[in-house]
Amino acid sequence: MILITGGSYQGKLEYARSRFGLAEDDICLNGVDLDKKCLAYIDRWALQYLRDGGEPAILFRANADALKDKIVITTDISSGVVPMDPELRAWREACGRMNSYLASQADEVWRLFCGIPQRLK
Repeated sequence: MILITGGSYQGKLEYARSRFGLAEDDICLNGVDLDKKCLAYIDRWALQYLRDGGEPAILFRANADALKDKIVITTDISSGVVPMDPELRAWREACGRMNSYLASQADEVWRLFCGIPQRLK
């Protein structure tokens, strides 16, 4: 698996499209469709999954084998101001657990900052 992370509007999806030659049909936006090559912006999906009573990191652990050949894109929401709203704070924490798990399993981890990719792993 290749994990691409970074702040909002830093060029993560554009980088993945360019580097891996992804077509629109290869990309699942805001969800988890394991038939797609790229799962983009899973942090957005994680909020609804959490609202539905799920824990995103557990779902990915249960599907670890299906993720081996995927490109996963997530926005790093762990930096900055901690939300006052309890639900958004829980979402931030769940994304932290999810991203930590994904990074531990990834073959490569990339962070984009101002459109510049930095290899972390």
